[in-house]
Amino acid sequence: MTQEENYLPRTENPNPLTEGIDTWDITKILQVMNEEDHKVAPAVAKELPNIAKGVKLVVESLSQEGRLFYIGSGTSGRLGVLDAAELHPTFGLEKDKVIPIIAGGKEAIFHPIEGAEDKEEDGRKIFLSYNPTKSDVVIGISASGRTPFVAGAMKAAQELGIPTIAVVGDSNGKVSQFADVVISPDVGPEVIAGSTRLKNGTAQKMVLNMISTAAMICMGRTYSNLMAGTYTANKKLWGRAKRIIQQASGCDEEQAERALEETGGNVSVALVTLLCQVEPNEAEMALNRTNNSIKDAVRILSNKTSDDQWATPLNGQENTFASLTYGDNLKFGNPEDAGFDPGKLERAFQVVGDTVGDGEGPIPGAVSVVIRNGITIWPRCWGWAVRKPEKIAMTPYTVFDMASLTKVMATTPSILLLTERAMLRLDDPVCMFIPEFGCGGKEYITIRHLLTHTSGLPDHIKFWEQGLKGKEIIDAICNLNLPENSEPGTHVLYSDLGFIILAEIVYRITGSDIAEFSKREVFEPLGMKSTGFLPLDSMKKMVAATEYREDLGRVMWGQVHDENAYALGEIAGHAGLFSTPLDTAIYAQMWLNPDKGSVLSKAAIQTAIREQVNLEERRGLGWMLTSRTFCSGGDFLSDSAFGHTGFTGTSLWCDPEKNLAIILLTNRVHAGREGTSHIRLRARFANAVCAAIRA
Repeated sequence: MTQEENYLPRTENPNPLTEGIDTWDITKILQVMNEEDHKVAPAVAKELPNIAKGVKLVVESLSQEGRLFYIGSGTSGRLGVLDAAELHPTFGLEKDKVIPIIAGGKEAIFHPIEGAEDKEEDGRKIFLSYNPTKSDVVIGISASGRTPFVAGAMKAAQELGIPTIAVVGDSNGKVSQFADVVISPDVGPEVIAGSTRLKNGTAQKMVLNMISTAAMICMGRTYSNLMAGTYTANKKLWGRAKRIIQQASGCDEEQAERALEETGGNVSVALVTLLCQVEPNEAEMALNRTNNSIKDAVRILSNKTSDDQWATPLNGQENTFASLTYGDNLKFGNPEDAGFDPGKLERAFQVVGDTVGDGEGPIPGAVSVVIRNGITIWPRCWGWAVRKPEKIAMTPYTVFDMASLTKVMATTPSILLLTERAMLRLDDPVCMFIPEFGCGGKEYITIRHLLTHTSGLPDHIKFWEQGLKGKEIIDAICNLNLPENSEPGTHVLYSDLGFIILAEIVYRITGSDIAEFSKREVFEPLGMKSTGFLPLDSMKKMVAATEYREDLGRVMWGQVHDENAYALGEIAGHAGLFSTPLDTAIYAQMWLNPDKGSVLSKAAIQTAIREQVNLEERRGLGWMLTSRTFCSGGDFLSDSAFGHTGFTGTSLWCDPEKNLAIILLTNRVHAGREGTSHIRLRARFANAVCAAIRA
C-alpha cells in the first residue's frame, strides 16, 4: 500500500463533538449541525486570496474565447454540474463555454456509479475527448483531494499548459499537485465522519459560486448588481428580465417589453439598446466587440462622436434627457492612467458606499465621478434613485435635481457669455437692464455683486407661501428695500434672490429664458445632452426623486424640489436644472481644460475662478472658493480650487492645480431635509480622493 493510500484525508476524521450523536434527540442533532455549519464561511474567508487567483484565471480564459471545465465525482461532481448549469440562465454565458465532467457520466448525477472515480486514465481520456486548448481553464473538485478521476484530468490539463484550479477539502492529495491554484477551506471534521456532502459540500458550493459569479461580474455579464445577462426561456424569467431592464434603465414596463421583443429576449442587447438609445443591431455589435461585457459596450457607445448615428428617443420626441452620447468630451480610463493609487481610490469610493449603506438611511443613493488629468473614472453608484413610491436603483445615467448647482452650471456661464459678447459689463448696475429694480437702496447693486453674493439682498424669501408665481416673484424682489447695514459689496450673504435676478437679466437682454439660453449656448455645444430644465414626464423613471411636499401631497419626482423655482414655473436662475453625473463631468472638464472644448474663453474662466471677494468667505463669480474654516471640498484641495453644492445633495469641486474634479451627486433630501450626513461625506470623500493622488 502506498503512502498516499495510507494517508487519511482530514475530511475523513471523526468529530469528537458529535460522538454518540445517534442517541441524541432531533433538536440537539440539528443544533450541532447548525453550529458546525457556522464554521464554513470563516474557513472560506481564509481562502479569499486563492479564490481571487482562481477568478482571474477563469476571466482570462473566457475572455480569450476559452472554455471553463468542471471536473469531479460524487457530491463534488454534482456541485460542479450544478454551478455549470446555472451560468447560462443567470449570466447568459454561452452553453458551449462551460463543460461539466462527472465521473460515471450523466447517470452519476442521479445515482452513484461504483468505481467510476477510481482510474486516473478515465479522467484523462474523457477530458482529452473535448480537444482542450491552452485558452481553456479547468476546475478540479474533490473533497478528499485525491480522487484519481479528477487527478488524471488535472494532470492532462497541466501537461497541455492549461490553467488548473483545485477546489479540495484537503490540499495534501494528488489533485493539488496538478493545480496552479489550490483552494482548500478547512472546515474541520464532519458531523458524520466521511459524509463530505455536509460542511465540505457547502464550502465547495460557496467557492464555486464565488468563482463563477465574480468572474461573470468582472466580465461585465451584470449591470451593477443586476442579472443583466439573464436568460428568458420561460414566463418567470421573461418577467424577471423586464424588471431588471426597468431597474437598470429607468424605462417603464411597456418600453422594457418592447425592447425585449425587438431583441428576441436578449436582455443584454435590450438593456444596451435602451441605455445608449441605439438600434438593437448596433447594441449587439458593441456587445460582440466586448465579449458581451455590458459596461464595456455602454462605454464604447457612449464615446461615439456622430449624433446622426443615434436612435430617436423612446417617446419619439426631441428630448435632451434621452440621448446618452458623450462624443470626444470625456476620455475614460483606469485609476493608474489618471495618476491615482487604485487601492486608495477604491477606499475613497468606499467611503461613499459605506455611508449610503443599503440606501434605507439618510442618504438613499449616490453617484460619484472623479476626473484627473483629463481622464474620467467610470461612475460608481450606490443605493436608490427612488425609494418611494417605488424602488429604482441608482445608475450612471440617473438624472439629478441639481438644485443650487444651477447657479454655476446654467446662470453663471450664461452671464459670462453675455459679458464676452459685450452685451453687459460685470460692473454694470442691475437697474440698467431691469429699471424697476433700482429702488429701495438697490440702485448701486451690480451684476458682479449678484455673482459674488455681495449685493445685500436677503438670502431667501418664501415667495411661494405668499402665493406669488412667475413675474410676481420678480416684481416682489424689485420692490424690496435693502435691510440696514446691507450696503452692496460689504458682506457676503449667499442669496437665491440674486441669481433669480441674474436669470431675468439674461431674459431682458436676449429674449430667451435661462432654460432656452443655457441649452442653446452652453449644454448643446458641450454635448451635455442629458442636461436641462423641465424633464419630460416620459423620462420620470430616469430621475432621482427628492422630498415629499406636504403642500402638494406628493414626492417631488421629475419636478424641481426648490419651492420658489417651482413657483417660477420650474425655470429659475438659482435652481431647476437637471443633469447626470457624466454630463456634470463634461461641464467640469470645460473649466479644468478649456483647450479641449469650451463655450467660454480662457479670460472668462480665469476671471470667474479668481478670488473676487474675501469677506465672510472667499468667492469667485458664482463659484465658492476654498475656505480656511469649513470647505465642502475637504481639507486637501489647493487654494485655487472652486466648487459649489446643492440643497438636494449635489456637489462639484474642481482643483486646477491638481487637474482634478470631484463630483458627488446624492438625493439626500429624498429622506428628508433635516439630515446632515451628506455634509461631512462631501469633505471626507474629497479628502480620500486627494490622498489617492500619486503625483
